[in-house]
Amino acid sequence: MEATRAPQGRILVIGDEETLPLFRSLGVSVKAARGDDEVIDVLRREAGDGGVALAIVLKHVISDEERVKREARRLGVTLVVLPTLWAPAEPIDINRLIAKALGLG
Repeated sequence: MEATRAPQGRILVIGDEETLPLFRSLGVSVKAARGDDEVIDVLRREAGDGGVALAIVLKHVISDEERVKREARRLGVTLVVLPTLWAPAEPIDINRLIAKALGLG
C-alpha cells in the first residue's frame, strides 16, 4: 500500500500592502499585488520557482475570481480566495443551498 504524499512547498499570501503585515507576522510568504493581472504575474513567477503548495489571494484585490482560479489550476497551484471586509458582498440564495445540501441541485 502506497502512502499519499503531501504537496511540497510553501504557503503564499497575495494581497495589498495594508493587510499583508498580519500574514508576514505569522511567518507566511507574502507578495503585494493589485488587480487580476498583477496577481496572475505573481502566481506565474512563484509557481515557476516551484516552491508554492498553496496560494491565498485576498478577495478584494481581484475582480475576476474565475480567471485567477483558472490560471492557478493551469500552474498546478492550489488556490484559496479569502473573503475580506473590503470585498463586495455576494448575495446568498438559501433555497439553492438547501437544494444542494439535499442532493437536488
